Amino acid sequence: MSKKYIDITLSIFFIILAVLLYRSTASFPKSALFTTAVYIKFLASMLGIAGVIQLISSFMSDASVKVIFAKNPKKFFILILSLILYVWIIRYLGFIISTLIFLPVTMRYMGYHKFRKSIIISAGITLFVYVLFVKIFEIQLPEATILFGASL
Repeated sequence: MSKKYIDITLSIFFIILAVLLYRSTASFPKSALFTTAVYIKFLASMLGIAGVIQLISSFMSDASVKVIFAKNPKKFFILILSLILYVWIIRYLGFIISTLIFLPVTMRYMGYHKFRKSIIISAGITLFVYVLFVKIFEIQLPEATILFGASL
């Protein structure tokens, strides 16, 4: 597929998304100067402007550049399936256990063969996400329903 047509399609998608985001703030109360609605309108405006700029530059670009989505389609398809499985497994094992299993296995499958280093990297990423969401943003991550018996 041509890069030009991919860029045009994505630009139109982001422009439509920007319009929908902007319109979603219509039901927000208009009482305060700095509200969530103002923030969403700002983000939608910036997204729309970026989409229009990208759309204009896409029309002026060379159409001969081809994009290869995956050198090995089978490996790409398996990666997508493993991501879907990971999201499904989080419900039962929780974020921490699922991530500590998923990341090293995926790294190994994608060609990274240093097992100990992949475990350390996975633990670091998991810890970073945990601290960021649970401690800083105060957002709970999914817990293991199998271990804690929570209702599904």
